[in-house]
Amino acid sequence: MAAKIAGNLEGCNVSIIVQQLQGAYERGQLKNALYQYWAQQVPKIFFTSAEVAISTQRTPDAVQSEEKLSRDVLFEPLEWFLCGGNPAAVFQQLQSLNNPPQLCGKVFKVGEPTYSCRDCCADPTCVFCIECFNKSTHKTHRYRMSTSGGGGYCDCGDVEAWKQDPWCDIHKQGLGQQSQNPIEKLPPDIAARAWEVLKIALQYAVDMLLWEQMGGLPQDLEPSVPQNTYVTMLFNDEIHTYEQVINALTKAINCESKEAVEFATVVDREGRSSVRYGNRKSCDEARTVIQKSTSSVRSKPLKVEVMHTSVCAHQAFAQKVLNWLGQVVNHSDGLRHILCTTALQQPPTGDPCVVERLMLADTALWKTARVQCHQIMMGSLLMDQESKKQFSVLYTRNYPQVQKDFMADDHDHGVSIISLSVQIFTVPTLARYLIMEHDLLAIVIRTFLDQCASCRHGRYLLDREKLQKNFRRLQFPLLDLKYVLSMVPDQWNDQLKRKFLNGFKIMVELLTSMQGMDSVTRQVGQHIEMEPEWESAFNLQIKLAPAVAMMAGWCATDKMVLIDAFRIVVKALLEIRGTADTVKMCKRRVCDQEAIVVDYTVSREPVSIHLPICRLLAGLYLQLGKHGLTFNSPELYGPLQPPSAMDLLEQPLRTLVMIAQVHAEMWKRNGYSLFHQVYYYHNVRCRAEMQDKDIIMLQVACAQMDPNQFLIALLNKFELMNWIEDVTEKGGSATDDLLRFTNSLVEEFLTFLIIITGERYVPGIGQVSSEDMVRREVIHQLCISPMAHSELSKALPENNNYETGLEGVVHSVASFKKPGVTGMGRYELKPEFYKDYNPFFYHYTRADQSKSEEAQLKRKKQEGESTACPPPELPALSKEFSSLVNVLECDVFVHTIRMVLRRVNSSRSRSWTEAMVHRALHLVGMALNEEKRLYQTSPYIRFNFVKKATEGGSNSLYSALHDLLGKPRIQNHADLLTWVIDRFDEVKDLKDQKQGASDAQKAKKVSSKSKTDAERKKKAEAARKRREKILAQMSDMQKSFIRDNLELFEATGTELSSSPSMEVEGSPMVVPSQYPVAVGPDRSPATHVTLTTSTCILCQEDQEVAAGNKCVVLAAYVQRSTALSKSRGKVLEDPDKYDPLLVSPDLYHGVHTSTCGHVMHADCWQRFYEAIVAREQRRALRFRHILSYEVDRGEFLCPLCETLSNTVIPILPPSSTIQPDSVSADISLSFSDWLDGLKKTVEASQRAMMKEEEDKMESSDDMPVLSPCPLPSITKNMAEMAAQGFQQLFEYMTETGAQAPYSDSVKEMMKLFSRATYTNMLHDPPLPTKFGLGLDPNDDDDRVPITAWGTCAYTIRTLEWLLRDQGKPLFGSLSSRQADCITALVRVVTVSGSLSDPQTISKSALRLLSALLPQEPMKNIPCILDLDMFFTLVFLHVTISSLYCDENTAAGGTIRGVALNDKHLMHLVTAAHLVQILLAANFTSADTPMDTEETAEGSAWVKLFMAVRKEAGVQTPVVPSGWQLQTYVRESVLPFLRCSALFFHCHTGVQSPAQLQESGVSEFEPLCQYLALPADLSSLLLQNSGADVGHVVPHTIHSKWCHYPGIKESLASGPASLVKYPVEVNRLVPLPHDYSDVINRGSVFTCPRSDGDDSRAPTMCLVCGQMLCSQSYCCQTDLEGEPVGACTAHIYTCGAGVGIFLRVRECQILLLTGKTKGCFYPSPYLDDYGEHDQGLRRGNPLYLCQERYRKLQKLWLSHSIPEEVVHFMEANASFATIEWQHL
Repeated sequence: MAAKIAGNLEGCNVSIIVQQLQGAYERGQLKNALYQYWAQQVPKIFFTSAEVAISTQRTPDAVQSEEKLSRDVLFEPLEWFLCGGNPAAVFQQLQSLNNPPQLCGKVFKVGEPTYSCRDCCADPTCVFCIECFNKSTHKTHRYRMSTSGGGGYCDCGDVEAWKQDPWCDIHKQGLGQQSQNPIEKLPPDIAARAWEVLKIALQYAVDMLLWEQMGGLPQDLEPSVPQNTYVTMLFNDEIHTYEQVINALTKAINCESKEAVEFATVVDREGRSSVRYGNRKSCDEARTVIQKSTSSVRSKPLKVEVMHTSVCAHQAFAQKVLNWLGQVVNHSDGLRHILCTTALQQPPTGDPCVVERLMLADTALWKTARVQCHQIMMGSLLMDQESKKQFSVLYTRNYPQVQKDFMADDHDHGVSIISLSVQIFTVPTLARYLIMEHDLLAIVIRTFLDQCASCRHGRYLLDREKLQKNFRRLQFPLLDLKYVLSMVPDQWNDQLKRKFLNGFKIMVELLTSMQGMDSVTRQVGQHIEMEPEWESAFNLQIKLAPAVAMMAGWCATDKMVLIDAFRIVVKALLEIRGTADTVKMCKRRVCDQEAIVVDYTVSREPVSIHLPICRLLAGLYLQLGKHGLTFNSPELYGPLQPPSAMDLLEQPLRTLVMIAQVHAEMWKRNGYSLFHQVYYYHNVRCRAEMQDKDIIMLQVACAQMDPNQFLIALLNKFELMNWIEDVTEKGGSATDDLLRFTNSLVEEFLTFLIIITGERYVPGIGQVSSEDMVRREVIHQLCISPMAHSELSKALPENNNYETGLEGVVHSVASFKKPGVTGMGRYELKPEFYKDYNPFFYHYTRADQSKSEEAQLKRKKQEGESTACPPPELPALSKEFSSLVNVLECDVFVHTIRMVLRRVNSSRSRSWTEAMVHRALHLVGMALNEEKRLYQTSPYIRFNFVKKATEGGSNSLYSALHDLLGKPRIQNHADLLTWVIDRFDEVKDLKDQKQGASDAQKAKKVSSKSKTDAERKKKAEAARKRREKILAQMSDMQKSFIRDNLELFEATGTELSSSPSMEVEGSPMVVPSQYPVAVGPDRSPATHVTLTTSTCILCQEDQEVAAGNKCVVLAAYVQRSTALSKSRGKVLEDPDKYDPLLVSPDLYHGVHTSTCGHVMHADCWQRFYEAIVAREQRRALRFRHILSYEVDRGEFLCPLCETLSNTVIPILPPSSTIQPDSVSADISLSFSDWLDGLKKTVEASQRAMMKEEEDKMESSDDMPVLSPCPLPSITKNMAEMAAQGFQQLFEYMTETGAQAPYSDSVKEMMKLFSRATYTNMLHDPPLPTKFGLGLDPNDDDDRVPITAWGTCAYTIRTLEWLLRDQGKPLFGSLSSRQADCITALVRVVTVSGSLSDPQTISKSALRLLSALLPQEPMKNIPCILDLDMFFTLVFLHVTISSLYCDENTAAGGTIRGVALNDKHLMHLVTAAHLVQILLAANFTSADTPMDTEETAEGSAWVKLFMAVRKEAGVQTPVVPSGWQLQTYVRESVLPFLRCSALFFHCHTGVQSPAQLQESGVSEFEPLCQYLALPADLSSLLLQNSGADVGHVVPHTIHSKWCHYPGIKESLASGPASLVKYPVEVNRLVPLPHDYSDVINRGSVFTCPRSDGDDSRAPTMCLVCGQMLCSQSYCCQTDLEGEPVGACTAHIYTCGAGVGIFLRVRECQILLLTGKTKGCFYPSPYLDDYGEHDQGLRRGNPLYLCQERYRKLQKLWLSHSIPEEVVHFMEANASFATIEWQHL
């Protein structure tokens, strides 16, 4: 295709084209020349055929060819002409003329890391790129980290973006440079050509991108030879789903689903895609089908256009032109300035300039075209200050139209021109200029109002339908308003004041339209029929609140602006109130006090929760004191009539009373919508501008009113006039509901009084700072419970910069406790701050209040303190609010409290509750504290609560308090009552002038307190004695039970001591007198010889584990594994040809088994599993996918612990309990004779096989079939004594006629487990999804038992790695479930050899010996470098007993376990492993420590090393020292010895050495002694002087090992292809310490299937480190006929179906197992507070926690990922709905 296109290009010599352009330029016809050239060449390069026109058919070669041709033919001539010479040299020269940049301006890609300094940024949108941040001083400050969504740029160097240090070290170099017009630095000829070229190129690109006539081109671009080809172009929208697009495409163009997915992916990524290439008719037909398939009543059809291919070609080239322009201007500031001037220059015709055209036509472009236009604007216009200013003016002028177009658009905000608002409006000087000169504030607010409201009679009315439907797009003008107001001006001028107030008026109009929204009337009689919509109003409130607060902040900086703004709001409030005639007033009288109040019953009239005008007025009122103004200042109102205190009080009081009635359950019939509104009213996101402002307004009104009148107004609004007048009690006619409502309202009323008089921690109300306010919030949150940093942050409101102020105060009031391996770090309140606790803190929810009281009560009881929580001491009020305290001493207040207390004393009264008493006592305490504070600090202020409370004698409030003492009805508040009385007496003493009376009072007080303390101590002592008595009784009962059941306890102790897993768990054992030996005829006796008893978890019956009894099983999980693989990425190609007997040492494939350790009867389990299958078959098909386990794959959950399982392991008794080892010690067979007999067996079998092959002429490619020779034929060629010993040994092992004592159920379960390791199929019919080898069940396959042996070896190897990785000792560290697992596996494996077909086992043993004792080279028999020796040892241990079985030998012979065989096998396999290690050694130097002497063993190893490598023909450039080689061999062989020790320990039950139960000790010598190996292992291969020669492997054998075919090839391929010794534990990939580096790596990762586009969800495999494009259609592949995502496909090549990934942009771990199961897991990256940050929402710097990463390492290496996933899915139902296969 590339050759065909290149052949069609004529006249493309660069020099000729440049000459032609130069001539046209000199004639003034450059545009015509370029257009003619492009008209001819562009259609020849782009969209020339279906192969390059159809997106899914564009091969990588076609894409590269197109890029190269466009570069060589179209852009290179243009650059040569522009530069007048070699572009590379000229551009470099131009770049040298630039001043060092002061601005970075790097445009961020999607997902790139950004950093914002929390201490220095002007607003949160100011960010650094990673390069600038690392070179700045801000790295040591508090900073926030996030990932870019694309479309922004680095603000380094922008002095308005940072409060200090705006430059990094890189861009500081540009400081002090003289400003000069950059165009003047350009060579004149280049500048002249640049004006023309850049203007023509920009004009061409914009004209073609905005071209609307899809059937043809402009006249000056028409090609000389027209074509008649078209494409059907499908455009993207954000309405239709992937599935809808895919279905439409499959119908329209008859493509397969896979191709339709690729089309949909391209459309989503690029914004459009050509889906049909051909003539006009066929393309029209495709368009019609797509539009019909995607149209519906609710949505418009997909946009589809039929376009001429030449139009498509030129539009594709236009995009490349924009990209080229961006690259060119990056070379030179002068070229950038020329492009900016050209783009902003208005044509003489008066038409819009190029930038304005793009701005207004933004929604007509597709996604990639929009992005490129925005990038060229950011890379040029926004980098030049003057151009940025002109662009901002254009943007402001067209703002209403741009927002209107965006409202009608269906693309996301990130690809819209309005996303550039943040780059303009966040620049303070630019924003103020736009406000002053272009009325920006008014434009933005009007634009919002025009889109969501209509104007009627001069007042805006919000359109609820528009708000509800389009609020996602409507919110962006409000966000822009926040950007504009982000920086408060430090200086004002008249023009700024005027334009700001103009915008403020419009904002008040908007708030007026919101006043009274969603008003509700209490529903009585029946429940509301339909829940009203309420979310829109709250969404508007949440988005508008920051802008309203910022406007109030602007007003506070200038006195005249504040006054004018205050008048505007007061006027709006008075207009809302209406005239005096419309407001009904009435008189109310309480306690000889009279007040005129508004007659408005909340329980019967409509009430709204939205009062933005009142709340704005409250916010402005708090700012008056900064300028010496008060509510009554004459200059505050001007011509307006000042509002009365009742005007301020009425609206917020209605709302608060309605909320109190909701709490009293009076509005239940109004549905959940009202409860949701009340919830958000108190929520931290809304309360600052709703609840808090309402309370402030009430405090303002209270400060302006007589306190008695204020309380009467409150009682009237709370509808408590009958209660306060005692009508309810006297009449006695109150219903239970009315009484309950009334009591609840009284509680709410008293709480309300506590809040009004006590909430002073607001600057302007109390004499406090903002830090004091945050500190109080923190104290009360920590009084609930210790909290993490994130929990505290969520509980605190954020300011405009998303800061809570937490860090500045938290360490002064709380102590931080660091987290462990799990959990989070938490703050605990310091003890000295508990005194500030207020149980009625106004930001507490009811649940918070209850939790805090319980926590404080518990703490006080533990510390032996009084359980009272008295009111804390409060700060002084500001001057304007000083009269608030008068409420606590007024007559109505005293009367109200006295009435509550008297009703408690009355036994017949029902109008009281404990909560009411608690609040009343709290209020009395507040009054006493206030009187004490005022007397001590301001004695001139008259506050006479004590005097009024003691008036009236026995009817006084003081008497009522004393009457309550000792009353059982208020027992829960007795301590608080005592505290109140004591505080009462204390305050009276302070004000009492008579010393005698004072002393008497003090004495009375001390007496009262002493009495109370004595009673408390007496009760505590009685409780202590009662507890001690109960504990003593329990102890006596336990001792008596043990005495009566002594035999039972002794039996239990025997059972525990007989458990084989207990010794591995580290329980104390009886250490034998001699050193334990587990291998050979001299092995130590087994420690555990008795039978154990297990309890079935299903039927709860005890069952003794014995060979002839009912079978008991362990639930187990068998899974394929690559965790131990040393060849990552190597997969099992053909399971049918895989030989599991000869295992490669790289362990690229294995089968792992794990168990939860819970025991069941085999038949109980079978019934349980059958019930699960039957239940699943009855389940409706649509619900089957939600299970966390797949029954059709044989999976189930353990009935007890719900651990994932898919098979069972039978529990067998120790072999010594069935038949003790009876091999007599007088069987004499030396190692050399034993070896000689096996060699003769292999030789004879090979000769027989070769003769049989010659006779049958079988193919040499088939696997060799070795059959062992009869035992007599071997012994006849041996010496007499050797033959006798050999005969005795193997005849004894193959004795026939005796059946193994195992029951049929045991045999069946053993076959079931072997079959599970082979296929993981537990029931018929066979299923397509397989584990193990991935094959269908086939009991006749010889590999079925071998896979069971293999999983035993693989599991032991895994546990050895796990212990080594954690630095734990070999014995004493395994958990009980791990120990039970390997013990059960070893017993099953050792028995399975005798229960399988003898001849099959015999052939397996012979093949293993053929590899270990090679005689003649054989096909499919590998060299020793390709054998894993531990697997070989296990397999030979199982099979060698059946080596000489024949067809007359019956299966099931008794296994007697000849220890001599084990010893000789151990020596032989160890020797082979040593040769492996020596051959694979790769030394680069010979080093010996200075103080180390050469030993005989070291010299022997050097001699062996040289001999072995010489035999193999390997060059040895570096000869290691003896010490070095000895150390290397010991370290390399240690993992093999550790695995062997675990295996033989579980097999024989011999006690492990004490040295191997401790960490940090040398293991080599104890392991050798335990395994009956010489401490000097070189003696196995080389006879040392004085050494025993009985275990030396003859030179002839290791010579054959070294000469075997494949050895030289493997060694010649280099160390990289060999398994490196010592074998290191596989670990997850190393991660950088700073998470920024991870984000940076993810940001440069491009989707491998998207022509270099950024990946939306980069995900790193932690096993191999590969970066993947996850959760996207672009990288989906087919797996077993189903489409799966990149991660799911990857786990089948990397992790055998199990994977662990790091989702970079979400900062979370993804665990996958199989195609349908997965879960999200906390990331190992934590912030300084010990918390992970999923989604980077908080943005705190994250660093790698090594402990958490090691926990992940353990999870992966222990094969626990499937179990973890299932537990997560069981605990989180939402996980089941995620389509894990698409990740």
